[in-house]
Amino acid sequence: MARVNWQRIILLVAAAGFLFAAVIMKLSFFAFALYALGAVSLAAYAMTYTALDRIETERHVTARDLEIGEDLIVTVAVRNQKALPTIWLVAEDIIPRGLEAAGTWARAVLLMPFASTRLQYRLRPTRRGFFRIGPALFESGDFFGLNRRFATGEDAAYVTVYPKIIPLAQYAIPTSKPMGETVVKRRLVEDATRLAGVREYRTGDPMRRIHWRATARTGALHSRVYEYSTLIGANIILDFGREAWGEDRSRAELAVTAAASVASHIADRRQQVGFVSNGGDASDIMPREIGRLSAPTRPRIYQMLAESEQTDRLTPVRIPVRRGEHNLHLIMRSLARLRMSDALSLGELIREEYETWPREATALVIVPGLTRETLPQFVEMRNSGFTVAVMMIANEESYAQTRGMLEAEGIMPMQVGSEEELGALTL
Repeated sequence: MARVNWQRIILLVAAAGFLFAAVIMKLSFFAFALYALGAVSLAAYAMTYTALDRIETERHVTARDLEIGEDLIVTVAVRNQKALPTIWLVAEDIIPRGLEAAGTWARAVLLMPFASTRLQYRLRPTRRGFFRIGPALFESGDFFGLNRRFATGEDAAYVTVYPKIIPLAQYAIPTSKPMGETVVKRRLVEDATRLAGVREYRTGDPMRRIHWRATARTGALHSRVYEYSTLIGANIILDFGREAWGEDRSRAELAVTAAASVASHIADRRQQVGFVSNGGDASDIMPREIGRLSAPTRPRIYQMLAESEQTDRLTPVRIPVRRGEHNLHLIMRSLARLRMSDALSLGELIREEYETWPREATALVIVPGLTRETLPQFVEMRNSGFTVAVMMIANEESYAQTRGMLEAEGIMPMQVGSEEELGALTL
């Protein structure tokens, strides 16, 4: 429902009253002044009404995926596609928090018919996240400054800034099944980097197996034999509930950095890794098509943009436990876009999900601290055949209180208080 502009109604009623009094009292000069004021007001209103019509934008960004500290160049062309001039126009690109800007992201111009102007600036991300750059916000009005109108362009760009990765000193969680490459009796997959010996050639052996030195020495074809290995890896479970972390964003970001660093470390060693979180995906709340918004005030424009981002999606983030660079990329993208959510507590997430997780992968749970709800869930997972490790983030008090209980249940506890401690961690 449109809001009633009572101020304008009162002014119109007062002007009509003064005009009526001037006519009755035969004050011709005063009546003429009121006629002139009315004409100016109508012209100003008409000028304001058409000022932002057919103002169009075209946006270009140099990258869609970034690392923290990597520069991004944004160019926005603003064009007046109508046959009337826009007497004055303030064009400003909306820049989200977490991105440092340098250059021309706002400009005031006179835009003649079919003329254009350009905004160009550099952005440098200071934190990970999923960011919407734009849309452009326009402000214009009449020549006299009596009326103003605000509107947005129709396009925006979306960029993903990946989390920081800290090189780990070592990753060697003690498990009932060793982490990394393990020789097994059941033949799962041959490891071409582990030569077991040489045997006589058998029909069907590929040419790349032939051991030419042994063949030349014996005068008969011989083939290489490789050991069989399996990969254990880890499934990283990150608690990203809003209630768990409260307003302490720095600790929550350290948890994301820890998850990214562990995942990268495992994947670099060709082990399988997965990721699960009760947090939400920021890309879910960003509408891909904004459309043109128009409002009488700047705060109302920002309110309309914020309202378009609301969502009721409750689905947790899941990346299956797999090997390969592609799976690591999916995990990093999910961590980059992860936002706090009230959908599920960690205990509810584990209760609903853990039966589908592979038991050969260590369940590495990253939490702000231990609660009465989560400890029984960890014990239940351990009793179900999982190897469980719990990483607490910057919470020495909770770590000191619960370390003995976790170790007694066969669960490995650890505590990370900073990026330096994470880098020096030998799990």
